[in-house]
Amino acid sequence: MKISMLVTILLGLNIYASDVRGVSTAQFTTEILLTIGAEKQLVGTANLWNEIAPELKEQFEKIPELSKRSPTKEQFYELNPNFLTGWKSISTKKNLGDVEELEKNGVEVYIPKTLESNSLESLYEDILFFGKKFNVETNARALIEKLKKQVELIKNKNIYKKKLKVFGYDGKEDFPYVVGGGAIGNTLIEIAGGENIYKETSFGFGSGQWEKIIDSNPEVIVIIDYDNASSEEKIEFLKNRSPIKMLEAVKNNNFIVIPLNYISSGIHVVKGIEILSDGIDKIRNKNRE
Repeated sequence: MKISMLVTILLGLNIYASDVRGVSTAQFTTEILLTIGAEKQLVGTANLWNEIAPELKEQFEKIPELSKRSPTKEQFYELNPNFLTGWKSISTKKNLGDVEELEKNGVEVYIPKTLESNSLESLYEDILFFGKKFNVETNARALIEKLKKQVELIKNKNIYKKKLKVFGYDGKEDFPYVVGGGAIGNTLIEIAGGENIYKETSFGFGSGQWEKIIDSNPEVIVIIDYDNASSEEKIEFLKNRSPIKMLEAVKNNNFIVIPLNYISSGIHVVKGIEILSDGIDKIRNKNRE
């Protein structure tokens, strides 16, 4: 191949990458993209459930935030986007349109693999995809290596410790909305030294049963904190009005509060494991007293 032709191809690839006009509709995808340096190609964000990571705030504030939840089609198409990623529910007919409609309108859709997997490898694959798509592959690979090393350190710290049974409570009162076995939250609990009582389920977050929780008698209750209800409100309900208020874990305040974006996929997985691991350690030690 002639050098001139090779240069033309490479330039074409760079032009393609720099021409990405992306919209991210999940906090975890937004924070990944900002961390690997793709902010100049992000034209919009949405669905911020917790505060953005402080180290990313300056970059984040330069990008239009379309909505705290799902943006409208009008808001979305005003940005002339050609790439969409985030929660799978966004690319449905009731929101921005299904994948077929979006692609027909010139928008490539990438549903993160980690949304349907409990493997950290799926997170690394997503990061690498974004790195290649936004022409920041070196940064993406560096982030992956950093996360892998940090996760391995915590794994080694907890490998010989007795696992405690964990109930992950997202919310709701008529029935519990729980952390299931089908997403990364389950894996973070395991690495931290816990055993999710809903590990056999295929969903990431889903409907549970109060009877199942009573029968399982968890030793740890993880409270997912975001703006649907405060962690204090959730704990007050569990302690005073819930069907599981008689459990020892509830009576002994064996609660670990963790922000939603720390028990979901994304750049906070290591911090999430640390929060869970430290909390489980404290409860483990308390049980010995």
